[in-house]
Amino acid sequence: MDVDDKLMQAMESVGNQIETIKNKSRDESGSLSVVIIGLFLLTVASLMVMSDIASVFVAKRSLIQATEAAAQRGVHTLDESAYYVGKGTVFTAPLAVIKKSPHRTVPIDCNRAVFNVMLELHNWSNDNGSMKRNELKGIVLTDLQCDGTSLEISTFAEVVFPFRVPFTRMGSALLSASAGTTNEVQEGFYLFGIRLH
Repeated sequence: MDVDDKLMQAMESVGNQIETIKNKSRDESGSLSVVIIGLFLLTVASLMVMSDIASVFVAKRSLIQATEAAAQRGVHTLDESAYYVGKGTVFTAPLAVIKKSPHRTVPIDCNRAVFNVMLELHNWSNDNGSMKRNELKGIVLTDLQCDGTSLEISTFAEVVFPFRVPFTRMGSALLSASAGTTNEVQEGFYLFGIRLH
């Protein structure tokens, strides 16, 4: 037997195997239950993942709301010693409106702002109301920047998935949020709380 004969036999063997595979692929006997069960499991796994993704989006919105609420509460701590400085008369506000001079920003007491931010985040973490998602566990303040006129905070929290992600060990994720704000004087002329201009 030479090389050509061996090559011909190998090609014949490969051709027979290809023909066998073609015949098996045309054979329609068997059960569809394996395919149906596989598709069902794939559908259930997809629904679980979509539920987890939806809960992450809702928890992220809740964390953003908590962060914004804490920033707003912190920025409203007025530094009275800096705010009530200088001379002001009855004509100060109307002259500022007529001259269109820029209003100075409202000063923030940064020490009290830190306390108020922490208090607001604590209230959000322990609240069982409709604003906070139950999947959100413990809001943590990671950064607070206060320069006396503006306030910026950063937070993070852990969100627990309603379903463990299939084929993984992931049962939770970390979310973060940031918010910054400042106080500005409302323009206009007010008389007894009613805006005249």
